[in-house]
Amino acid sequence: MTPSLALEWTSVLLNIGYAYLLGKQVRVGWLLGFVASAIGVGLYALQSAWIMAGLNVFYAVMGLYGWWNWGRAEVVKGVVRYALQRHVLLMLITGAGTAALVWGMHAIGQPGKLLGMEAFIASSAMVATWMMSRKVLENWLYWIVGDLVAVVYNHLIGYDGYALLNVVYIVLAVVGFVRWRKELSAG
Repeated sequence: MTPSLALEWTSVLLNIGYAYLLGKQVRVGWLLGFVASAIGVGLYALQSAWIMAGLNVFYAVMGLYGWWNWGRAEVVKGVVRYALQRHVLLMLITGAGTAALVWGMHAIGQPGKLLGMEAFIASSAMVATWMMSRKVLENWLYWIVGDLVAVVYNHLIGYDGYALLNVVYIVLAVVGFVRWRKELSAG
């Protein structure tokens, strides 16, 4: 097993732990995500997938923010929902973020492999991660859409471990959505 393959699978396992623990609303999951993301920065940089490397920097920062935010006493501990208007705004932000990332990469002369997919994955993941840090129920639905695209993207660039991780994420997102919705209904 090559060092990069070992790192990829280490990151995969840490990321599964991260998603599972957040689905159960266990705060330490954010720290697993932080470590997995730090590994992801290097792995995607090796593929010159600069948006994905940057996304993993964002994930690492959000891992620390999520851990901190979920630990604050004044934060509402329960799951919340957003109104349709806010989701429309978040979808527009996702689309604008995708376009801005594609434009930015072309502007600096770094079009990369499968740039549109990479930009969409990054933009939608940033929105979903922010929503998760705020315990918004629908974050799981945003993850499902982004992870479907990420399955194909990671397979195409040769990271089948990450492609499998995205399949696992889709399953965990469904489980997380059902769990959080039950909590919201019970509250």
